[in-house]
Amino acid sequence: MPFMAFSQKKVSSLDFGPYLGGSNYMGEFTDGYMPLWNKTKFAGGLICRYNYGPYLTFKGTAIYGKIEGSDKNFASDPYRSRRNLSFKSDIVEFSVQGEWNIRGYEQTKTSYGWSPYLFAGVSVFRFNPKAQFHYQSYMMDPTLQAQDGDWIELQPLGTEGQETTKFNDKRRYSLTQLSVPVGVGAKWQLDDYWAFGFEFGIRKTFTDYLDDVSSIYVDNIIVGGASGPMAVALKDRSMEVGQTPFENGDARGNSATKDWYVIGGLTLTYRIHGGRQPCFNF
Repeated sequence: MPFMAFSQKKVSSLDFGPYLGGSNYMGEFTDGYMPLWNKTKFAGGLICRYNYGPYLTFKGTAIYGKIEGSDKNFASDPYRSRRNLSFKSDIVEFSVQGEWNIRGYEQTKTSYGWSPYLFAGVSVFRFNPKAQFHYQSYMMDPTLQAQDGDWIELQPLGTEGQETTKFNDKRRYSLTQLSVPVGVGAKWQLDDYWAFGFEFGIRKTFTDYLDDVSSIYVDNIIVGGASGPMAVALKDRSMEVGQTPFENGDARGNSATKDWYVIGGLTLTYRIHGGRQPCFNF
């Protein structure tokens, strides 16, 4: 009588599940390339992994998060206290990445595989910086169409003179951009179907306007003539804290560096296709 046994054949698999974590940023409202961790905001989305083999995984993510920054977080810095700028923005990111599973990642109930991994890829993201309008007694212009406390989109205002008569070649920054995500993580196979993991990644961007702050102050007449009194009110907020307004050409940000954002979180995925399949040996 022939002897029949089962062995396991390694095949690719597809996993899908939620991504829950936090988001933050680095730019004109942080201390260099170090986020303010207490300003981390909720981020969440979906993740899909295609496990090509033990050492290579391809991953797609769709993530929504928030970032924010304020000069009020640096009250001891005289320049930032005078500048008195702030922003918040939603981030919507779609990303394709590759993961290198450092120790090999087994996907079976018997081995309960786990591995740390490194990842890198490319992302398309959407952002839209806004600032909160605070009415002041010196703002007597009747054409200001906002209520105290309203959140105002900054990109259409051209707060640094974009697309004005003097800076016609300085285009408004695009709200849809590319970024390069890189990071580290670890994942565990809980059984034949479920896997748990966590990761942390930074996103290199190619814009310095995640926070709408980059270069210099531009004269009120130039900015106001192109975009109206709200642009004048939000480009220089020093008078709101009793400080002397900045002059045309004064530094508003540091255009020599680009902004970054970070996303980290937990993943819980379920195998929807593939995995190890039994083969017959006779």
